[in-house]
Amino acid sequence: MKHKKLIIIAALSVALIIMAVGVSYSYLTSNPSAVVNKIPIGYDEVSIDEDFSPPVEQRENEATTYQKTVKFANTGNTPCYVRVFADFSSASIRNISSFSYDGGTSFYSAELKMQNNYFIKEVSGTNNPNKGWVYITEGSNELLGGYYYYTEPLAVGEETPPLFTDVKTDYSKNSNQKVEQYDVIVYTETVQTVTRDGNSDTSAADRYKTVWQEFISGQGS
Repeated sequence: MKHKKLIIIAALSVALIIMAVGVSYSYLTSNPSAVVNKIPIGYDEVSIDEDFSPPVEQRENEATTYQKTVKFANTGNTPCYVRVFADFSSASIRNISSFSYDGGTSFYSAELKMQNNYFIKEVSGTNNPNKGWVYITEGSNELLGGYYYYTEPLAVGEETPPLFTDVKTDYSKNSNQKVEQYDVIVYTETVQTVTRDGNSDTSAADRYKTVWQEFISGQGS
């Protein structure tokens, strides 16, 4: 229910922003006729770019690993921040599944991401292939929690590092778990990088948090 409410808030906020910056009119003192200055509307939009190789078969008491590389590209005309909700369609599958963001070398529990030991271990580091991604738990931040955030502003035409590259579901972890078909749900939202006071400087630490908090709370519209 919480995520459904956020979708409605986001849609309304974007609509209001577009209406507010549609067209500006100015009048020249030397000419009594009106001059229309068309101001292009900035819009933020991303596409989900995915390389997906589904497993041929899943078997009881065995682990199944398959490629699912998920990135996000800025297809709009303005820099933006990106956040992502990712989950499994089955809670029981989530509990025996894990993600990799380094091509399957290391796997981190998908179930633990709902608590404090989420699979995104750090935001920075030269050896971190998904540099820039962080997960905020609902317990640490009620307003922003439950999403993965790309902490850097995503420029027009640029693409994020992969949020994850591979998925593993290990039925041997629970002998009572039956093999079942499931979906990995990936939902994304974007927001422009300018704060409510018009500040466009994106160099400050945790700037993405400020922009998202203003937007979600309605202060940015």
